[in-house]
Amino acid sequence: MEVSVPVPPNIAPKKYENAGEIKNNGIELTLNGIVLDQKNFQWKTTFVASKNKQETITLGNLEANSLGIKKLYVSGRGLVGGDNYTQVILPGYEIGSFFLPVYKGLTSDGKFLFETEAGGVTRDVTKAKRQFVGSAQPDIIIGWSNYFQIYKNFDASFSLRGIFGHQIFNVTKMVFSNPADAPNQNVLASAIVGESATITSDPTISTYYLEDGDFVKLDNLSFGYNIPFSPESKIKNLRVYLTGNNVWMWTKYSGLDPELNFSGTEFGRDQYDVYPRTRSISIGINTTF
Repeated sequence: MEVSVPVPPNIAPKKYENAGEIKNNGIELTLNGIVLDQKNFQWKTTFVASKNKQETITLGNLEANSLGIKKLYVSGRGLVGGDNYTQVILPGYEIGSFFLPVYKGLTSDGKFLFETEAGGVTRDVTKAKRQFVGSAQPDIIIGWSNYFQIYKNFDASFSLRGIFGHQIFNVTKMVFSNPADAPNQNVLASAIVGESATITSDPTISTYYLEDGDFVKLDNLSFGYNIPFSPESKIKNLRVYLTGNNVWMWTKYSGLDPELNFSGTEFGRDQYDVYPRTRSISIGINTTF
């Protein structure tokens, strides 16, 4: 982590050091085998599931306020002040834990309401209680790959992957779903229709923009055909294939792509300046002489 520490006079007042302690406990299960093996059909499959539980044990001598180390500051139109952070590194919680004001609805004139320490509601987000409301780290990650050798010289394969039990802070929605920006700036459709169209508050960090990030993706789908040649031919093998990547996705997340970076200390934020993964389709030939 980058922390403020006493250093001799030089260009930078900060340096990186090993500070604090983090504990990880996890398990990974892998199953693979041949499901069917017949004369004109073979099916091989591999299933992988992994689960990791992380906990911050101590922050060491890091400079931190009573809440911990604030992370993931958000920038954008209408966001001012020093409270525009979504996550906190705190002993007893895993890295990526969201601590946010809890959204409790809108007033009749479209102002945000947030939960207070006493259990009431307030329009003033600075008086709202920041609470642990979820984590950017998934509970479980699964993968399922399959290969099929089909009649004669045809083959096919596909790979499914799922990530479950985590949340995403949708910065794109927060910045681009404000109805007040509609006449002058690019906005999402939700700024014109739906609940967001009635909001009159400035963009405000809260659980209103926190969403479940679960998804299942068909990462790869491939079909191929091996063209047979006689033993006397100079070409030993020729395979023609059609492959698609990032083919299909299931998710309830409202953004473009719930697949985000899960490394480092700052993740779980769908920022508006990040380009999503693209879908690609390719046709190719593999040959052996």
